[in-house]
Amino acid sequence: MELLKVVSTLDEEFDVENVKDDWSWMFDELFVKKSVGSFRKEKKNTGLLIANSHEVNKIYTAFSPSRYVLEAIRMKGIANSLLVVKHPFDWDGGKNGLGFINFKERDYQLMESMGISIYSLHTPLDKNRNDKVVSTAYAFAKVIKMRPEYEFASDPSNPRILIGLIGKVNEAKLSALVKRINSILDYRVKLMKVTDNVGKVAIVTGGGFVPEIIQEAKDNGITTFITGVITPNASEYSRKNYKKTFTEVKRIGINIIGCSHYLTEKWAMEFSIPYFSSVCKAEFIEDKEALNLLE
Repeated sequence: MELLKVVSTLDEEFDVENVKDDWSWMFDELFVKKSVGSFRKEKKNTGLLIANSHEVNKIYTAFSPSRYVLEAIRMKGIANSLLVVKHPFDWDGGKNGLGFINFKERDYQLMESMGISIYSLHTPLDKNRNDKVVSTAYAFAKVIKMRPEYEFASDPSNPRILIGLIGKVNEAKLSALVKRINSILDYRVKLMKVTDNVGKVAIVTGGGFVPEIIQEAKDNGITTFITGVITPNASEYSRKNYKKTFTEVKRIGINIIGCSHYLTEKWAMEFSIPYFSSVCKAEFIEDKEALNLLE
């Protein structure tokens, strides 16, 4: 298929024109040189960001355009593919990680040699929906078997977009819920415990460790809030903001479970394969290196 035709289809499906998202703080000199100009418009950093071919022979989906994912595409041997990602840049959220990471020269060389184009759906995949496209919150609710009851939490830059879910799980005790989630994810979750009562549960995936969102959850009667990242990393943003954020969240006084950035958001890219397959042959790529670098 023609790249522009695929991009037009995705732009319409995900309402890219009306989404505000700002990644300008990640635009280094090399990215400005290699990326699509329309992606760099002010607060319009969604959609096609790298174009290396006029054709799309296959769509791959992934959490981020990491070196591991790019190499996996190279190993599959299919030229002229479109990599659809949740985030336009790679992520390292470990204790010594720098958060989001810029592309290196060798990444651009690999993409150019294989004709890999990249399309980012950061905010649109957070927007609550559960059809052929499964949003991050609905996907993670499915994984941990939470029964959604209603939606909440506006995206700060897009007030009409709700990104959170509120619902119930079977466990009454927090210790039992944590044990089950640990087992499902094969990961030891991070925990800020206030009570062993689970009560009503809220999910806001990825970077949901935001005092305003957590306060809104509490105002909705939530006892346990589940998100991705609740620990600091070595990024400048974390150094400047984490201590204040942690203090404010602790003051709110509800249970917080951190299940990592990758493990809360990769499912949307996997569960939405039915939609992408309706556009072009599609496949999800598990980033096995990311699994070894969870915060």
